[in-house]
Amino acid sequence: MRTKQLGLDNEGLVFNDPFQQPPVILELGVPMLGGLHWTSSISTGIINNSEESNNLTTQFTHSSSINNKFQYMIGFNYMQENNFTMMGFSGGLSYEDFTWTFEADEAENWIDGSTSLALYDELAWEIIQGIQLIGKYDFFDPKTEWQSGSISRYTFGAEIYPFNIMEIKCQIRINQIDKDKVETPDPEYLIQTHFWF
Repeated sequence: MRTKQLGLDNEGLVFNDPFQQPPVILELGVPMLGGLHWTSSISTGIINNSEESNNLTTQFTHSSSINNKFQYMIGFNYMQENNFTMMGFSGGLSYEDFTWTFEADEAENWIDGSTSLALYDELAWEIIQGIQLIGKYDFFDPKTEWQSGSISRYTFGAEIYPFNIMEIKCQIRINQIDKDKVETPDPEYLIQTHFWF
């Protein structure tokens, strides 16, 4: 996406600098009663990689099922590093062949002095074993105090699992940018293959 036109300095994952040292992370996870889980970590800086910077995260999740047909998961997460903080909630519902997942996050000072908002929704339908049809919506508002500047992306496609170690994604992505003098990009067509062992 054309992040420079949108006034964004950050693009992609936070580890996109090949010379950046990976963070050192200590993480603790505790299963609690009734499907509640707690995890927390402390590490060297992830956003600002320096010895003076520490990163702290914590997350609570709760999952359960009803009659082995209806399953759900809900979670809350928080991260702080220097003056950068991010918090949000996520979850999902699953019933028979349908799964809906969502996440909403608010970040303070991802862009200095601003509040950013990100939303994610995905609905997957497993039409037969190994083939899922998906619809996905992503939203990012870099500065919520602006009257415009948000980015929306709609994704439609299929995820195919021909073997238990292989995934093939075939998708179309439609981007919409709410900003004057920024041209809306053409739709993107994606074919992606993942292998794992």
